[in-house]
Amino acid sequence: MQAVNVGTFPGALCPLNESGAQRRNLAVENQQLEWVRRAQAGDLQAFEQLFNQYQRGIYNLVYQMVRNESDASDLTQEAFVRAWKALPRLQTPEAFTSWLFRVATNLTRNWIRDNSRVRQESLDQPYAGDEEDGGQREIADYSGDPAVATHTRATQEVVQKAIQGLSDDHRQVVTLHHLEGLPVEEIAQVMNCSVGTVKSRLSRARDHLRRKLAGYVEG
Repeated sequence: MQAVNVGTFPGALCPLNESGAQRRNLAVENQQLEWVRRAQAGDLQAFEQLFNQYQRGIYNLVYQMVRNESDASDLTQEAFVRAWKALPRLQTPEAFTSWLFRVATNLTRNWIRDNSRVRQESLDQPYAGDEEDGGQREIADYSGDPAVATHTRATQEVVQKAIQGLSDDHRQVVTLHHLEGLPVEEIAQVMNCSVGTVKSRLSRARDHLRRKLAGYVEG
């Protein structure tokens, strides 16, 4: 079984040339900022571009919180509806990413509060769709980096199972940081807590995952 490097958990990405990566990131940021500003002015097509860019990421975050595919799909759609309505009031378009994840997080937390049965489900309970896919769920990759694809499906299944065993807060920071690539400062805004708290949760989550993935990970 191929080992997972926990230093860049859950997938070690091939390093890009720094200047090339910076140029690519700047171009992506500029394009996104243009879409945000156009969407704020009522351009639905621009918002659809943002929807296409973030839909899977938002779904992944929500799913990790509610553990049900149908509910996660509904909440993802509702999050974007709310974001579209509230977007004209966003005063800092540059902060769109963390703002959108915060909209989805707050919506989902309220839904969980109003549907207390979700919180009663054990972390050991299978999620929806188990009979169809054998009880495993592949980690979604939104980076576009082909290096992630080198990890075998079996390894991804083991990693996903380990993530499912985390507490709600720890699962959320792992999803936001390691799967969605948000920096700790933005995660702190999304989760409405301090940067130190995010770092602490990430550290504890990694420790838990190292124990669960013993035999599958590299130091």
